[in-house]
Amino acid sequence: MDQKAADIAANETPEGTQILYGDFAEGGSYYSCTYRPDVVYATYGDVERKLQIILPSRSGYKFPLVVFIQGSAWRKQDVYSGLPNLSHIAAKGYVIASVEIRDTDIAPFPAAVEDVKCAIRYMRKHAEEYGIDTDRVAVWGDSSGGHLSLMTGLTMGEYDNGLYSEQSDEVSAVIDYYGVSDLLTLGKYNNILDHDAADSPEGLFIGGAVKEHTELAKKASPVHQDLSKALPPFLIVHGDSDHIVHINQSIEMYKALKAHGQNVLFYKVAGADHGPGFWSPQVLDITAKFLSAHLNRPR
Repeated sequence: MDQKAADIAANETPEGTQILYGDFAEGGSYYSCTYRPDVVYATYGDVERKLQIILPSRSGYKFPLVVFIQGSAWRKQDVYSGLPNLSHIAAKGYVIASVEIRDTDIAPFPAAVEDVKCAIRYMRKHAEEYGIDTDRVAVWGDSSGGHLSLMTGLTMGEYDNGLYSEQSDEVSAVIDYYGVSDLLTLGKYNNILDHDAADSPEGLFIGGAVKEHTELAKKASPVHQDLSKALPPFLIVHGDSDHIVHINQSIEMYKALKAHGQNVLFYKVAGADHGPGFWSPQVLDITAKFLSAHLNRPR
């Protein structure tokens, strides 16, 4: 066998080889990532709030930023639980910052909304350190984090806690996984708990029984914000077997945004409950495509 034939044989794909397409083979990039745990972004007296930051590895390039809020019924979060799923998105070329909020054991609304916006401003302030393109920022959350993601995108310029105020809290895309959109109607379709009680997650969030604080409940509800102004695009995804936050919450949010001419996509995940059965490769792929459509630019 001559050298040319030997070279061809050496590089021939063996029978049975599986070929990966998509980002791997079509001009996209897949990055290895590093992790910076427990980065303090805000201090309130003796209370520190921290970020879990996942960074794609590419020196000298500025990536879009995605700020994620882990759902917790607005109570104390397990900020580490979502990191494996978030890493799949970070590897496609996004800096992910998962934000720890002041939960309702510390402070009621609007503290959690303030914290998400504060985290966005903190990351913008440290854009050089983390390799962030400050013009390309999204917010994403699940459950109560989905609610806070919606509130962040719908109230840009509001709820400033005074930290890093020279930076903007503006976002270019909003992702809501099975989030609460209307505290006033949350208990209408779910009977697993009393959503209206003072000691319910929603009651603790606003500091009292929902039916006794209807104006505050409206103020804390995404669907009751001003939806007629210029807003970023929205991706809403919800399981149709969710027994904690009924899918109607997302349906009504979608309808309200559409009625005001906003750019919004809604996906129903057949058979998915409140988390279980939801975080599938298909859902993450839809999420990645949405981010790519609204944050990416040619590299």
